[in-house]
Amino acid sequence: MGVWSAANGVQKLVSSPPWRKRPLRNTAAVLKGEHALTLAAARRGDVQAQYRLAVCYAEGREIEQDYGEAAHWFREAANHGDVNACYSLGICCANGQGVAQDTESAVKCFRVAAEQGHPNAQVSLGVCLQKAPGSLANPEEAVTWFRRAAEQGNATAQISLASCLLNGEGTAQNETEAAGWFRKAAEQGMPEAAFNLGRCYQQGQGVTADDMEAFKWFEIAAEKGLMQAQYELAVCYRRGRGTPVDLAKARKWNGLAAARLFPPAQEQKAELEKELEAPESAPEEPQAAM
Repeated sequence: MGVWSAANGVQKLVSSPPWRKRPLRNTAAVLKGEHALTLAAARRGDVQAQYRLAVCYAEGREIEQDYGEAAHWFREAANHGDVNACYSLGICCANGQGVAQDTESAVKCFRVAAEQGHPNAQVSLGVCLQKAPGSLANPEEAVTWFRRAAEQGNATAQISLASCLLNGEGTAQNETEAAGWFRKAAEQGMPEAAFNLGRCYQQGQGVTADDMEAFKWFEIAAEKGLMQAQYELAVCYRRGRGTPVDLAKARKWNGLAAARLFPPAQEQKAELEKELEAPESAPEEPQAAM
């Protein structure tokens, strides 16, 4: 697909545009001040104004939220070459926000933005290609787009690419490279990546097995609220993996995960209570978090 141009707009990318067939309501009556000026500019064809107005409707900024209006103005801006609007239009199509849900249309919109280097569009295109039904599915191409976004520093893409490499989905399995991408995303503060990096150290996948490193990354993810990591951290304290045994801390972290109805934590809760009552008894081996 070539470079974006008005002649190659989204309306020509979708075979059956899913936009609602209705006249736009008179928004001037509900828009005041800057918003009224934005509406006027958008109607004159100002691309930046069209995108700003779409965002206002999508997020309900000082105006009633209306995904239909948002989708309309995202489409207008996308047709005039705004790459962020094209990405947002894809989101509307993918989620059925203001339009009929249409994965094929979403893929086409994401692809236009992705080919212009938009990292979030690259991730979204990869997700669609990975999960799409039938002939739309293309896990190999999905990996290509995850990699492009990951190389731009997109942490979500780094996690997706790492998962593909770890499991051999759409690419040859490479646990070492997977661990490296999990690390990059974890260093950007992504708790899911920290948890997965901890699992790599726990199981020796792509790195040398190291309980202390596993504990370190589980703790980072647990402190950010990831319940799977809270459970694994409790297991570490319970079993003395990478840290001295501390049943009180194990109960604390397990309790946080159990309170969120995480099944392994709920099962471990009763076992921990028994061990706290009789600490000399050896705990049973808990199951790993999924």
